[in-house]
Amino acid sequence: EIIELEKEDYAPLGLSFETSLMSQMRTCKNHCVFCFIDQMPKGVRSSLHVKDDDWRMSFIMGNYVTLTNLDERELDRIIQRRVSPLYVSLHASDPEVRRAMMKNPNAGNIVDQLKRLAAAELTFHLQIVLCPGINDGDVLRRSIGDMLALYPYAQSLAIVPVGLTQFREGLYPLRCYTPEEASALIDEIETLQQT
Repeated sequence: EIIELEKEDYAPLGLSFETSLMSQMRTCKNHCVFCFIDQMPKGVRSSLHVKDDDWRMSFIMGNYVTLTNLDERELDRIIQRRVSPLYVSLHASDPEVRRAMMKNPNAGNIVDQLKRLAAAELTFHLQIVLCPGINDGDVLRRSIGDMLALYPYAQSLAIVPVGLTQFREGLYPLRCYTPEEASALIDEIETLQQT
């Protein structure tokens, strides 16, 4: 059904939606080994425990999303609506490593999803939360190479070391990079930036 409305320029449309997204926000279905929200202390305001993973928030606010909660229909919707740029949490392009890091069987198809966005000439920014012994070394080099292959649609790749809090009881055992390891990583990444 088509409804026609007449209004003055810049006048409100007169429609109200339950939420600013016009539907419920999509939340994260992952259980990432490094999740910062899982490391929050109890007793903080509830909004700090919200794990959003909604591509609409990525487009509107620049929030990083994993794309693990998208089916083919939803990815088609992003492409048809020309939603660009998106901000995507990559973490690893290796399917097995990404699945293991995010504890989600749907996490392994990220490169195919990004290739579809690139084929539609949509742009995206990427981030990797780097965890010692998990997605660094050869895994990191592969991730960088895979994303370079998607340039210019892959517009940036931020690599950040994992952040750990004191509230990690019962969580996956992780450690921070030592100053020496961090310095070596910076040197390696700066060398790759020059190539």
